[in-house]
Amino acid sequence: MKVLIVSTNREKTPFAVAPVGAAKIIGALRQSGHEVDFLDLCFARNIGRSLRQRIRRFCPDMIGLSIRNLDNCAYVHSHAYFQGDREIVRMIRSASRAPVIIGGSAVSVAPEELTAYLKADYAIAGEGENSLPAFLSAYTENSGFEGIPGLWWRENGQWQANPPSFSASLDDLPRQAYDCIDFDRYFSAGGFVAMQTRRGCPFECIYCSYSVLEGKRPRFFPAGACVDEMEKIVRDTGRSDFFFVDGVFNFPSGHATAVCEEIIRRRLKIRWLAYCNPSGLDRQMAALFKASGCAGIELGLDAATEKMLVHLKKGFTLSEIERTYQALSAEGLPFAVFLLFGGPGETVADWEQTQKNLQGFGKANAVFASLGLRIYTGTDLFDIACAEGALDPADSLLAPRFYLSRHLQTESVVHRLDMLARQDPTWSTPTDWNRATVKVIQWFLAKFRVIPCWKDIENYGARMRRQK
Repeated sequence: MKVLIVSTNREKTPFAVAPVGAAKIIGALRQSGHEVDFLDLCFARNIGRSLRQRIRRFCPDMIGLSIRNLDNCAYVHSHAYFQGDREIVRMIRSASRAPVIIGGSAVSVAPEELTAYLKADYAIAGEGENSLPAFLSAYTENSGFEGIPGLWWRENGQWQANPPSFSASLDDLPRQAYDCIDFDRYFSAGGFVAMQTRRGCPFECIYCSYSVLEGKRPRFFPAGACVDEMEKIVRDTGRSDFFFVDGVFNFPSGHATAVCEEIIRRRLKIRWLAYCNPSGLDRQMAALFKASGCAGIELGLDAATEKMLVHLKKGFTLSEIERTYQALSAEGLPFAVFLLFGGPGETVADWEQTQKNLQGFGKANAVFASLGLRIYTGTDLFDIACAEGALDPADSLLAPRFYLSRHLQTESVVHRLDMLARQDPTWSTPTDWNRATVKVIQWFLAKFRVIPCWKDIENYGARMRRQK
């Protein structure tokens, strides 16, 4: 079967993210014997023309849309993407009679609503590497769809669905078809080669949708296979800047250690960044990270008071945060901290204590303070919002809805956060991120491959704030 895969993501802030999910699906389809073409709309100047030209040239039997995000998950300056995806489906319908199937993380968190809104024919929630080839085989043979994990389809005018499965061994899955990605374009926009070493998250953060996307049980790509792929990408593309897109790269520590040790053993000269949390991130691990080419760590703390760490169910403590601060600083590894303010019971006093605690631990290169927690169905936060009357269980969550502690629901809350950030030159807020000055700085840093882009935020942050 001839299958056209279309990546709909067009966001380029803070940098353009290469479509690793679509590339993995393409690898699976190729392995299954399908003829595959790929259209990446990230840099398309005219979406309609790009779609029409590709459809006319390839004449697909099936068109798959890879949809990464429903929105930018920002309470301040919120922006939804799914309306644009609906327009993409409309353009496809005007150019082809091929059925449309959708997948990706956005579909996994809201499969029924998004499929109905986009007027797609089919959808796959969860992992698609096995499910999509199985669906195409059943579609071609006109056999039943029962048993295909994560599949949504219409039968007698009603939506039917199979639950997703997260039981597949990652060792058996095909790797990403990185040859389909225009890395020159992504690198010029500040991007990286995305690498995934594991799936599944055992943490229980109250707002997080990772268990819906990947399941709770950790599964791993073998360390040797990960580095095999990295070596091949460096050799074939000449690109050596990687981002480990695992939800938490350093947990469990044994797998992260194995990957780093394999990089060192092979003397692979690369630079890499990753998302981490303080669980197990001590000085020994920091030293190993640095020796294997780590250029910086992005710490997803979300909170830095014992009260809010408990309320958000983060699974680590203030003492672990302090240890991680000291470990990264001692090894000279740049790190940025990400905070998520507004959780249940939080007050402005908690914000002030957060800043005081972090300053007492040491100095991060950057602290990014967000406001408001995006609510997703199936999370503890959804139940909390419903119990507090902030959300009706029947409400649609396709358009972004946010949770904000009742103590923070004032007109001045954004201003209060901005004022707190002004007390520390390494801190920034959504107000800063949306300034034209910041966008110019981001463009400059991307153009000259300054990695990590937040390393010297204190210096250009001062210049940025003088523009106010």
